Amino acid sequence: MNITAHQAYGLCIHTEIACPELALHPQPGAIPDVTIHLLPAVPSVTETLEEGYFEVHSRIFRMAVAGVGSYVVEEGSRISIEPVEGAPLEEVRLFLMGSAMGALLYQRGLFPLHGSAVETRWGAMIFVGEQGVGKSTLAAEFHQRGYRLLSDDVCAVTTGAEKLQVLPALAQVRLCPDAYERLGQPPGGRFHVDKFVVPLNDGYCAQPVPLTGIHILKNRDEGEPQFTLLRGFDRIQGLLENLYRPEYLKGQSTQSHLMRLAGLIAEMTSIAEISRRRDTEKIGSLVDYLESAWAEHFDSNQGLERG
Repeated sequence: MNITAHQAYGLCIHTEIACPELALHPQPGAIPDVTIHLLPAVPSVTETLEEGYFEVHSRIFRMAVAGVGSYVVEEGSRISIEPVEGAPLEEVRLFLMGSAMGALLYQRGLFPLHGSAVETRWGAMIFVGEQGVGKSTLAAEFHQRGYRLLSDDVCAVTTGAEKLQVLPALAQVRLCPDAYERLGQPPGGRFHVDKFVVPLNDGYCAQPVPLTGIHILKNRDEGEPQFTLLRGFDRIQGLLENLYRPEYLKGQSTQSHLMRLAGLIAEMTSIAEISRRRDTEKIGSLVDYLESAWAEHFDSNQGLERG
């Protein structure tokens, strides 16, 4: 079976399954940090796991998806996939790149936020919020403005060189059909399961970027955007509420480490709530607003106030 070397989240990943979502590794012969194995297909998910079930242990994670397959993630270094016969490969990869990869990040002690991240001249900016709040749409608009994207859907934060860093993830962005249309059908888009997938190409940032700000997007019925800095425990709460698959945290051997990392992120990072009217056609105005806010705070060397 052919093995391909990819890179994501600062890791060298060797796969036995074609993964166009992942950027190719510049050194195909590099020793892998993670291996992804594709097992023979089975008639249904394994009998030991109920469909839709997952279980977390200190160094192993198991998950079964009805009509798709079973996934086992071990030691932060190995993912095994047992697909269901006839399951579309695109759906198998969807849960691989989402839930299974999220579990692997937890096992490796990385802090996974459910959001998108862009590289700016002030550092990495992350956008988090509830599903459907417009995280990917906002990131795609920044991409059209010439910003490079670090991540869409799952942002991994780690410590490095005495700074918090956002690690580059998948070299693509996934957009709902309405957002894809209103953003002018970005080139290279293809429909994948339930959304349009747009490759980033040169718009992808393949290097870690120091983390500067986290923005919690909130929808409201009307009015202009509002920028509200969070203080005290609200900062920790905002982080934990926007973890990727927070139910995967309990039982991890890295749980204590990740809680300490949450405190460090809250201490060192500007965390703000951005409330605005949800309107894809006016997404450009929100980009203008954020650019202005960043320039006001960071160009003057003030920095956004931290709690």
